[in-house]
Amino acid sequence: MIKLRALILLIFVFGGLHRVAAQQDTARILSGNVNDARGGQEGRVKKHPKPQLVAKLPQALNETSGLVYAGGQLWTINDGGNEPALYRIDTAIGSVMRKVMVSNAGNIDWESLTQDDSCIYVGDFGNNYGNRKNLRIIKISKHILLNPANDSVQAGTISFTYADQVDVSSGLNKTNFDCEAFFYYDDSLHLFSKNWTDQQTRHYILPAAEGKYQAYPIETFNADGLITDAAFNKNGEIVLLGYKNTGYSFWNCFLWIFEDAGNGRLSGKNHTRVELGSALNLGQAEGLAFGEAGKLWISSERISPGWVNLPARLFKVDLSKFSR
Repeated sequence: MIKLRALILLIFVFGGLHRVAAQQDTARILSGNVNDARGGQEGRVKKHPKPQLVAKLPQALNETSGLVYAGGQLWTINDGGNEPALYRIDTAIGSVMRKVMVSNAGNIDWESLTQDDSCIYVGDFGNNYGNRKNLRIIKISKHILLNPANDSVQAGTISFTYADQVDVSSGLNKTNFDCEAFFYYDDSLHLFSKNWTDQQTRHYILPAAEGKYQAYPIETFNADGLITDAAFNKNGEIVLLGYKNTGYSFWNCFLWIFEDAGNGRLSGKNHTRVELGSALNLGQAEGLAFGEAGKLWISSERISPGWVNLPARLFKVDLSKFSR
């Protein structure tokens, strides 16, 4: 009986992985207007370039949680409980090329990276319980970080609270005031909440200058999933990364792509949802950054769903070839 159960489990696992692999070759692409709940209608099934695996990431990056492409270099961070460090990744083989410590700030729950012309910003705003009172963004000189002679940097701090949060007594993964995604635009930082209870995301704005502020919501979007990172490029394109529980603890990863978002907002923009496939194939997608020539970098942290161990990995996607 034990052997029979083991055989059935193996058939289920390999059958599931076969379906996962097949799913990567063709993605469902949903198009519509941002004011609709999920775009209003389901578009045709179209073929598109699947995320290309670049490399497995080393154990030092098992909990990669954000990406930024600065000065021709790709950088990442680990999330809460890890060292307060930024790591430069070799984009060919995934190895760590440099490690730079932030000497005056701990890693409470680092979740995302973004940049302006002179600074790198680290989002220390992970808030799974919804009860943090020390939410902050760490601001680092890009010149000092990119200088290979430096192995440590000091950072400034942008502290904030959510203007619309009244109750801070939520439980684990039962809050709409978690956050893992932001980008810089027009002298401001744009944060996107990870809403555990309603699968939406609220868009908040903060000044990019050091100080203490309240973050005010300016719009809400029905993401139909949990948003884990965001990116904005000079062409006015916004991309949100996330994943969704599709039932029985199976998770699918996705992108929301907003075109012509020149004002940094989602509202009223044409948008497309791209289903990237199962987390069994991509891992838990956490980091997102625009690279050069329409390239999009995605990192996924290590996951171990009981019967399989998936290492942290680095992917790239050529957005210029997407049919939207």
